[in-house]
Amino acid sequence: MRIEDTQDFARFTAELQRETDRGLALVGAALLDEKLAETLRLFFCEGKAAEALLKEGDAPLGTFSARIELCFALGLIDEFEYQEINLLRKVRNEFAHSKHGTTFQSEKIKSLCANLKSHLPEGSDYPIKDPRFRFTNSVVAMVLRLYYRPEWVTKERRTHKTWVPEDFTRWRSVEAEKPSEGVPVVAMVKRARKNAP
Repeated sequence: MRIEDTQDFARFTAELQRETDRGLALVGAALLDEKLAETLRLFFCEGKAAEALLKEGDAPLGTFSARIELCFALGLIDEFEYQEINLLRKVRNEFAHSKHGTTFQSEKIKSLCANLKSHLPEGSDYPIKDPRFRFTNSVVAMVLRLYYRPEWVTKERRTHKTWVPEDFTRWRSVEAEKPSEGVPVVAMVKRARKNAP
């Protein structure tokens, strides 16, 4: 990580530690969601269409799950990241869709966190079986992996291309312009109308 970014990252991790269980799940997932959206935005062709897909009203890519799926389908995240971020999203959803009483000690959340695969520190000083610790550890690991991903994908940013020349689908009269030899054509023939004078 670049030195100029370490302070920002340190503030983020300190903020995570101070959050309630619900706050931790929502804030952690929000930063990952933001990184995925930015990765997509900087991979797409420039223009209004990209913004409309990601940010406007009912944007088709306005959800965390849609962004995860598309990033994976486009090869912008790897399979490990895909699996791990999906688990983090499921934990976030448990907190986001419950009214009250949900904590990292809730059975469903404990089970989800037990399946997180991000590398854990070694040594007896770390509560590696604690679901909150495992969630935080995974969020930090995924943020580190995605921190510069938007910047990296700009090297492969899509650009608008002309796949077919404009006149490729132009109407032509075979009487005025014979098809080139060996080039397949689609011909439409005018039929004489019945009862035509």
